[in-house]
Parts: sequence; C-alpha cells; structure tokens
Amino acid sequence: MKPFVLITLTIVALLLGACGGATAPVAPVAAPIVSNTEVTPTPLSATYLKIDYADAASVRNQLALGTLKLEGTANAITAEQAKALLPLWQALVALTSTTATAEAELTAVQNQIAEALQPGQLQAIGMLKLTTVQLNAFYAEKGIVMPTPVPGVTKVPGSGVPSADKEATRTAAAALGTPVSSGAGQAAKTALFNAVIELLTARAAQ
Repeated sequence: MKPFVLITLTIVALLLGACGGATAPVAPVAAPIVSNTEVTPTPLSATYLKIDYADAASVRNQLALGTLKLEGTANAITAEQAKALLPLWQALVALTSTTATAEAELTAVQNQIAEALQPGQLQAIGMLKLTTVQLNAFYAEKGIVMPTPVPGVTKVPGSGVPSADKEATRTAAAALGTPVSSGAGQAAKTALFNAVIELLTARAAQ
C-alpha cells in the first residue's frame, strides 16, 4: 500500500474514533415550577383537640380545663411555658369581658395558647375528651350553677332575649331594687380562665 494512502486511512480512522467517543450534548433540565399559592397552616389545636364526640367542650375550654388537669402529670406546664402563657390567658379574659370582641380575636389568642404548648401536652389534653359535664362539675366546685339547657334545643351564641328586652328588664329590676345577674355563662368563663391564670402565676414565679 502506498504511504500516501496509508496516512489518509489512518487520519480517517482517528477522526471516526474521535466522533464515536464524543459525549452527546445534555439537554437542559427544566427548572421546577414553584407555586405562588400560600397554604394557610392548620391551627395546632385542631390537630389534637376535637369536638366531634358527644357533649364535647369547646376547644377553648378544653385548653383551659385541660391545662388544670395536666397538673401532677409528666405533661404539667413548666415555669418557662407559664411565663409565655400567662399574658395570653390574661388577654383572653380581657377579650371575653366585652361584647365588642370579635370571635376571630378570641380564636387568634386561642391558637397562640395552643402553640405555646408542647405536642405531647396537647395530645394529653385531647385524650381526656373533656365534656360540658366535666366543666359543670368544675363550675359547681366554684359555686357557679349553670342554667339547664332545654332538651332538643341547641344554644346559639348571641341568641335568646333581644338586647332591648334585656335592658328593659334590667331597668325595671333596678327600679324595684332587684339586681339582675349578667349571666352564669360569663361568670363561668371568668372562673375557669382565672383558675388557669392563678396556676400560671404561681408556676411562673418558681
């Protein structure tokens, strides 16, 4: 074979080998699509405290009575937690003492209280499955008698006697020298929440 032909074949072979070993271009990877939609987190209390069982107490009352019932257990409120929880419960008492407070405000403070507790504490309170019967037993200890509900009638907050009629009753009673109570419901809330505040005040001082 002539040297010129041999050299030519060698060059061709080298070029083919280089082409065969070349790395194929990698297609660019598309960037992941990030959604701008914000997901509102579920309140921590809703994860552990349910109201779908018979005679269930409200979440707010479960937090209050449950906090008291954690005493003497491994899940009792710590001194550090008491310092964080105390102003929240005090705010809740102040908010429940006025009719101008919106339910959203109460719920916001309620959620902050739940967030200040440990998951184990919330779980322990949830497992108690606190009921209105247990709440009434607590109120009885404090000397508060709750009105007996009418069978088959669901009480709706804010319903009942119109404000004008209530005011007329108070005016007539005042004229006769007979005081009219502001209601056992508010007294019960105050007694329950103040019991929690008393506990937290003592614990925070330790």
